Amino acid sequence: MVRLKPFKATIINPGLDNVNDLICPVYDTINALRYGIYAKEPNNVIHFTTRKKDVPEKDFIAYARDNLDRFFREGLLQEFDEDAFYIYGVIYSISDEMLDQIPKKDRRDKYFTLGLVSLVGIEELGKGTIVGHENIFEVNTCERYNLMKECGMNFSPILAEYSIPEHNLNRLLEDYLGIKRPDLTLKKDRIPLVDVILDGSRHLLWKISDKGIIENIQEMMSDKKIMILDGHHRYTASVKLKKNDCVEYTMMVLVEGGDRALLLLPWHRCLKNCDMDKLKDIINKKFEVESFEKADLDVYYHKLRGNNKHEVKIGMYDGTKFHILHLDKKTVKAVSEKKDETIGLDLIIMHEWLIEPTLIGNPEDVVFVSCPNKAIYNVDNNGFKVAFFSNSLRIEDVEYKAHEKKKNFPQKSTYFLPKVAEGIVMRRFD
Repeated sequence: MVRLKPFKATIINPGLDNVNDLICPVYDTINALRYGIYAKEPNNVIHFTTRKKDVPEKDFIAYARDNLDRFFREGLLQEFDEDAFYIYGVIYSISDEMLDQIPKKDRRDKYFTLGLVSLVGIEELGKGTIVGHENIFEVNTCERYNLMKECGMNFSPILAEYSIPEHNLNRLLEDYLGIKRPDLTLKKDRIPLVDVILDGSRHLLWKISDKGIIENIQEMMSDKKIMILDGHHRYTASVKLKKNDCVEYTMMVLVEGGDRALLLLPWHRCLKNCDMDKLKDIINKKFEVESFEKADLDVYYHKLRGNNKHEVKIGMYDGTKFHILHLDKKTVKAVSEKKDETIGLDLIIMHEWLIEPTLIGNPEDVVFVSCPNKAIYNVDNNGFKVAFFSNSLRIEDVEYKAHEKKKNFPQKSTYFLPKVAEGIVMRRFD
């Protein structure tokens, strides 16, 4: 049974003049360059949400706690005095190159997603109604646990999805706001508590304090299943908080899996240190190779993305040509039966056959990018030896593998949009 609970949210004081300058992207999307940009503002929440590269964890957590205390002390943060649910809206668009990676029927000039922000009862992943879908790095979980425990805060909601084919919750949220997406024409009595722009995306937050509506939502969601989309490390850290510190709930934003504004894109892999001779030998022995020149990129992407779950096609760029690595149907069937897998075989084979046996260094040395052009640039200009391109998965296939098969994909297999931001809605706990 899914346990949803209203709570007293913490937000950046909406009376401040420069609220746009005080929020930042979720910590695990921020590299050193972006950190420097956001950290220039001394009152940006990045000073307690995100560790600067090369700063020891212990020092960062002390620094974060000092800054969080200062934010409350100086009135930069405001905590509501009544329990409520919240509606988190994101209006965003994506580049043409990113659009090319999704089916034509799902392409829009503008996307507008709505999610319900609630506390959700914590349980072991896969043991009840909540599942994950990706493997994680334990070291990242430990850092999040230590930070959350020391600060007593959820800094951003975990993005998770549910399935209601009739769209009942989505309709309830739209009716409450009096809007019809993708348009946003607000009622005077439904002005958002938060309305900010981050990296071109508009983030909005509304409060639902009506007890009747809250109880209706709790009943509506009680028999549903939840799958984490973005925030596996934060959720695993929350499980540790429950075990070690008796914190029974964590903060999530729940979005409908069938929402047309929820996008699923692939991550691509770049390898800086790789045994290229060994890689070529594996490819020659196991794959049929189709090669393309740079001038034929449109044709290349079209062939690569024309995939189905019974095929294994892996894209690769080695600095000279683009390749599609085909695995014959007999081998695909044999691997599928051996691993009891039908979904995501291309990712599994990419890691187990091509990356892990040839990588020189640590698994963390594989760089993940969401944009194919960035992967190509890394090989051409940043000293990377090879890039591997993945195809998009379908949300229903991810749901099936997570809920029915109880299996995870490799790390960084799915790239969900929209991304929530740090500082839009937070939650303080004892």
